[in-house]
Amino acid sequence: MILLLCGDDRFARTEALVELRRRYDGDGSLGNNTVRFEAARLRLDDLRRAVGAAPFLGEWRLVRVDGLCARFQRGGRRGLGEWEGLAELLGEVPPSTLLVFTDDATPARNPIRAQIAAAGEVREFAPLRGEEALQWLRGQVRERGLQLTRGAANALVERAAGDRGALNGAVEKIELYAEGANVDEEIIDMLVPRRRNVRIFDLLDAVAERRLADAMQALDAVRGSGEDSPRILHMLARQYRQIVIASEIVEQGGGQAEIAEALGSPPWLARRVHNQARAYRPEQADRALERILEADAAIIAYRRDEGGLTDDLAVELLVADLAGAA
Repeated sequence: MILLLCGDDRFARTEALVELRRRYDGDGSLGNNTVRFEAARLRLDDLRRAVGAAPFLGEWRLVRVDGLCARFQRGGRRGLGEWEGLAELLGEVPPSTLLVFTDDATPARNPIRAQIAAAGEVREFAPLRGEEALQWLRGQVRERGLQLTRGAANALVERAAGDRGALNGAVEKIELYAEGANVDEEIIDMLVPRRRNVRIFDLLDAVAERRLADAMQALDAVRGSGEDSPRILHMLARQYRQIVIASEIVEQGGGQAEIAEALGSPPWLARRVHNQARAYRPEQADRALERILEADAAIIAYRRDEGGLTDDLAVELLVADLAGAA
C-alpha cells in the first residue's frame, strides 16, 4: 500500500493513521516493524532500504515519511534532484510494506504528490466547515452523553475554526468539568478560550515579560493558527531589537516619549516596550537577541545536514529559554 495523508486537519490525519495501524496490526508485531522519517534530512536510498526490508516476525512493515511534499513545495520537477527517482521506488514497494506519507495541505501540482498519486492513494483532510463541523460536534457530544445548547455548539465551532482536534479537546474538557449540566455559552466562555484572540503579539509579550507558561501556550496557539518558524523568529528579533533600544534609553534616564521617538512608534506601543525594557539591562537584551540568531543558525545547519535543530524544536527551546530567563 502507498498512501498520502495530507491536509491541515492534523487530528483527522492522526485518526486515519491510528485506524490504519489497527487494521494491519492484528498480531501486535507492527510496533517492531515501524520506521518513521522526517523528510528534511531523508535521502532516497535510505527510504529505498527501509521500504525493501522484510517484516521482522510479522506480516506487515509500516514506513512513514513526514513532510516530503512540503520539502519540495516551491520547486518543479527540475528541483527534485535524486527524488526524481521516487516514482521508480514506488513501483518497487513490496506487498508487505505500508508506505505512508503525511503532509499539511498540498496542492495537486506538487511534484512529490503527483508521483505518489500516480502509484497509490491520496486522502485529504481539510478543516470542517459550517454545518459539517456542527454535525461532527453533535456526534462527539452524543457519544459522551452531553447536552449542549445550539448557541454553545456554534460558539465551539467558531473558536475551533473547523479543527477536529480543538473540538475534541473542548468536548473532553466539558465532559470533565460540566458534570452533567446543560452546557450553554456561559460555560463555553469559562472552559474554552477564544483561539482567534491569541496572536503572535501575545507570544511576544509573554516571552518579553518572562511569563513562561503563557509563552508556551501562546506558542502552541500561534503554530496552530498557521504561523511558521521563520515568521516567529523574525518577530522575536524585532521585539528584542526594540527592547535593546528602549533599555538603553531607560538606563540613561529616558522615558516613553524618548522611546516613541527612537522607535518611530505610537504612544501605546512605546508604553508597552518601555514597561518590558525596564526588566532588562542592555547586556541582557543583547544576549536575548544573540540567542535568537543562534536558533536561526541551528535551523539553517539542520537544513544543510550539518547538525543543528529542526524548526519546531529550535523555536520551542528558544521560547522556553527567553521566557524562563531569570
